[in-house]
Amino acid sequence: MSILAIDWGERRLGFAVSPDGRWAFPLRTYDVRSFPQAIAVIQSVVAEEKAERIILGLPLGLAGKDTPQTSRVREVAADLANVCAVPVELVDERMTSARAQRDLRAAEKHAVPDDAYAAVAILQTFLDKRA
Repeated sequence: MSILAIDWGERRLGFAVSPDGRWAFPLRTYDVRSFPQAIAVIQSVVAEEKAERIILGLPLGLAGKDTPQTSRVREVAADLANVCAVPVELVDERMTSARAQRDLRAAEKHAVPDDAYAAVAILQTFLDKRA
């Protein structure tokens, strides 16, 4: 069962995958110019990875409250569930970018952009909570 995570941004999407439901691995980052293009990219990656579930980072404020971006991501999640025909779950992504940058510095893996590592942090959070 492949699980796909997305670090959603209006201009860039970071992807990570868990082929075994235990460990998350970075895939890639895509620059996008429009919402339809973002949806098309996601559909393509879902098909390519044979994803059975999508985990989408939910950008809550530091106090855990919704922000304007939180509402937008909730709408994206609903759209993805309809278009991709796989379950979509939201995971609190607070501090994932900081974690991703820390992990990149520690591992010195600069070949994969920060957004893909943020997606890894989102997905690993989901996987750890399930275990």
